[in-house]
Amino acid sequence: MLVKSFASASTTSNTLQVAHGIDLYTFGNSHCWGSIRGGSKKRLQSLSLLAFPEDMSRFEFHFAQLNIKKIEPPSGVSVDSEAIWIETPDGLPVQIAPGQKNSPDARELPTSIRRYSPDRGAPLRGTTPPTAPVRLGHILLFTADLDRAIKFFADALGLGLSDRSGGVAFMHGRYGSDHHLVAFAQSNGYGLHHSSWTVQSIDEIGLGSERMIQAGYSSGWGLGRHVLGSNYFRYVRDPWGSYAEYSFDIDFVPASVDWEVWTPAPENSLYIWGPKVPDDFVMNYETAED
Repeated sequence: MLVKSFASASTTSNTLQVAHGIDLYTFGNSHCWGSIRGGSKKRLQSLSLLAFPEDMSRFEFHFAQLNIKKIEPPSGVSVDSEAIWIETPDGLPVQIAPGQKNSPDARELPTSIRRYSPDRGAPLRGTTPPTAPVRLGHILLFTADLDRAIKFFADALGLGLSDRSGGVAFMHGRYGSDHHLVAFAQSNGYGLHHSSWTVQSIDEIGLGSERMIQAGYSSGWGLGRHVLGSNYFRYVRDPWGSYAEYSFDIDFVPASVDWEVWTPAPENSLYIWGPKVPDDFVMNYETAED
């Protein structure tokens, strides 16, 4: 099971403006990772996942065995004609569509930091190219019931639990996967906490963050390094209270490995170094006014 895309009523990587909204792409990749459409308030509309085409009939049978009913697609969301639509226990619409694996098959090796010249490591300020994320790495969703979300995504969709700490859990795909494709944070309903965009060095995280600051998006968290997942991060806060994360060097769970699940205390698990966490970092602004 692979993250294909998400749709939101109002959440950057490379963008393409379309009628009534924006589609999100990474540089040099034709896959649409996410869609943003206009709405009266911020709201996560749906999640789209890919399954191997030969597994679609198995999912049909599997959902029937679990008594998971199919639903109609939400209006205004891109729909695959061969897709199956279901909803999570929180009520989030999920599309299971046929497709090929678009996540890595092995841990991506870090690239060396680019030097400006043999003599000088850094170029002049303002002369660097834009940070170019290579893919959507994962998303973190809010949920009203963490235990129920873990069970649903494991039993119905086949994801495995990577680690859990307090009110947060991380889940990976079974065919070789980053430490998490989907993660969850306890809240009072579903919503989007952040989308995470994979870059190829810590320098790219810093450069991307600096460009976002220059564009007026200085609020966020990082630079730092997570404990669970191990990735280096910088979260940039969007105008609606969610985050877009620059992420580098995340752990990888091979298909052949029996992964040991860690359950450390929250104070020892969120980050190993970095600045103080914002007070409202895990606020679900989609349900704050409900």
